[in-house]
Amino acid sequence: MAHAHHHHDEPQGAELSRVAQATLERSGEQWTAMRAQIFEALAAFDRPASAYDIAEAVSNAQGRRVAANSVYRILDLFVGANLARRVESANAYVANAHPDCLHDCIFLVCDACGQTTHIDDDRLTAGVRSAAQAAGFAAERPVIEVRGRCAACGKA
Repeated sequence: MAHAHHHHDEPQGAELSRVAQATLERSGEQWTAMRAQIFEALAAFDRPASAYDIAEAVSNAQGRRVAANSVYRILDLFVGANLARRVESANAYVANAHPDCLHDCIFLVCDACGQTTHIDDDRLTAGVRSAAQAAGFAAERPVIEVRGRCAACGKA
């Protein structure tokens, strides 16, 4: 497991898409035009986006309807390749700003505005994995979500 705290370069825009493409291709998958458009639409949202949100954004950009089912399949591929993360409680997705680095998910989800922040704390997630193992459970994909209010909404 990685260090408890370390620095990540967080590319954005075209650089994030380039890193995502390279990561997906290293996993043996192709970076198709549709996958690129879905990733770019996902990365453009400032909060978790549903498959329907992404399908609408891509449909508007293409001038033709893109089915949410197609988006779900690609999002599942992205999650498996560490290009995106699923916010379970919202049934929504966020682009992973550092797909070359694998961590368990810890999300801070604001109940007021919906803003979701992903943090890495390998000491905390190692404790969760250890507790699961002690209970005889093999944790494959721990996801921790903390619901509450972000700093901006907490002051309101």
